[in-house]
Amino acid sequence: MRNLSLVLFAGLLVGCTTVLEVGDKIERAVTPPDAINYYTTQADGSFKSVINDSRIARKVEVTAMRKSKSNNGFNQFQFDLRSESYLAHTIKVSCEFLGADGAVVEKQDGWTNLPFQPGAMQTFTAMALDPKSVECRMKLMDK
Repeated sequence: MRNLSLVLFAGLLVGCTTVLEVGDKIERAVTPPDAINYYTTQADGSFKSVINDSRIARKVEVTAMRKSKSNNGFNQFQFDLRSESYLAHTIKVSCEFLGADGAVVEKQDGWTNLPFQPGAMQTFTAMALDPKSVECRMKLMDK
């Protein structure tokens, strides 16, 4: 009887491992490899998020966004990000700058790699060089 209990318990553990592997494969199959999450500043000081990859949302939380003027008079945007992962990881970040009508005025070339340690906070700063840029859309993608 005791041996039967151990065999059943071992079978449950093997079953759990299989479920996790299958679940991870399903999540990766459903989420495109280049899915991007967007965080856009709003005129009222808040921000709007569009989550297309829940894996990134579980790794990094955007805790705050700030907008200010630089010494040159251009809009500067700061994004506070906190790692929610228990493992070190890297995400890619890029920005688009929007005009008052919501259209893209300028884009940051390429992606910036942001490495994170578990629980770490980072501030990402982006500066618009066109005076028509009034808001910023930060894009996050898994590396």
